[in-house]
Amino acid sequence: MPGTLIRQAIYAALTVIGFIWTNYYLVQFTIATKGEFTATNLLNFDLSTFIDQVWANPASSFVAVDLTIAVLLAITFIVSEGKRLKLKVWGIYIALMFAISFAFGFALFMFVRERKLAEDLEHAET
Repeated sequence: MPGTLIRQAIYAALTVIGFIWTNYYLVQFTIATKGEFTATNLLNFDLSTFIDQVWANPASSFVAVDLTIAVLLAITFIVSEGKRLKLKVWGIYIALMFAISFAFGFALFMFVRERKLAEDLEHAET
């Protein structure tokens, strides 16, 4: 059980880091394209410019392709594990990967998955 608690702590920390660190750069992008960060500017997110900048050079394109493949693998994993473990809202983690960030959504799924595995193990032992 200590191993699962360590993994839960790691996944929880990565969920927080995945939210804060990725959104720091989203705020920076919003400031760079809109002049300031406001709720209105965030809601009027410039997706076209964002996509142009993602594919602006070979280095950023490499990261974009790598992340795209990682997202597809994660979706496959979330669907299969979500169904196998009978997680009630496994689809929300896929939505969060697109709405917030891959780092946040996938780390949160891994945290919830680890808790579910620990819970199932605890019930099996009693």
